[in-house]
Amino acid sequence: MNKRIFGRFKENKKWKDYYNFKSIECKVSLIITTIILFCFIFLDVYEDFTTFVVSLQNITVYIGQALIGMLGIILAGIAIIVSVLNKDTLNSIEKKNGKGSIHRVLISFEFLIFNIGIGIFLFFLLNLILSSDQKLIPIYWFYFAIAIISYFLAFIIFYTVSLTGNCIRIFYINDLYTDVSIKERNFYEIANEIRIDYLLSILHKTSNLSPKEILRDLDSFVDSSNIPNKDDIKKYLKNYYGYSED
Repeated sequence: MNKRIFGRFKENKKWKDYYNFKSIECKVSLIITTIILFCFIFLDVYEDFTTFVVSLQNITVYIGQALIGMLGIILAGIAIIVSVLNKDTLNSIEKKNGKGSIHRVLISFEFLIFNIGIGIFLFFLLNLILSSDQKLIPIYWFYFAIAIISYFLAFIIFYTVSLTGNCIRIFYINDLYTDVSIKERNFYEIANEIRIDYLLSILHKTSNLSPKEILRDLDSFVDSSNIPNKDDIKKYLKNYYGYSED
């Protein structure tokens, strides 16, 4: 975890997420990009650019603002996810789903936030470019730029959707493994109580001490130990084994 952000992306092969066309986000992004490109060509935006420039300026501003809002929501979502996952649950999830499964989800969030940050600056820069009097780039480069920008925006949106689905699954998994952990702890607690009862029974049979004397020694052992909540533990033992000081 001490690696820098790009090192973590490289280690987890996040750069391949841009062109992993087996994933739903890349497939949908490609379809959306094709539709947008077709609309731009059909409307002949390049030849009649002055008609569309104001609309394009507004769109770039709105998208930049929307990405800023999305950034805040995602950061809040990450905080919630991290807060609900304790160490025991993480160990249970990784035991069933493989080591680093939660880590990979968090790296995906980091990759998404990185792309949103790039997108914010990109669309505000595009707004600045559109406000200038510079001559349009050649038509092929123009539509190539439209395709790249459209794909990048669609990728951010549907990558977010995909991660949202993963977060929902994490919550369900967290509930499941919390119940499993509770059942496992209850099982071990019962097993330990049986083992202790058995040892006390053997001690009673092999010594001249009465059950009350054995339990009083146990009471003294608690007093001499460094464990917290001694009084509560002593009270529990007395209630559990049903003896008093009389």
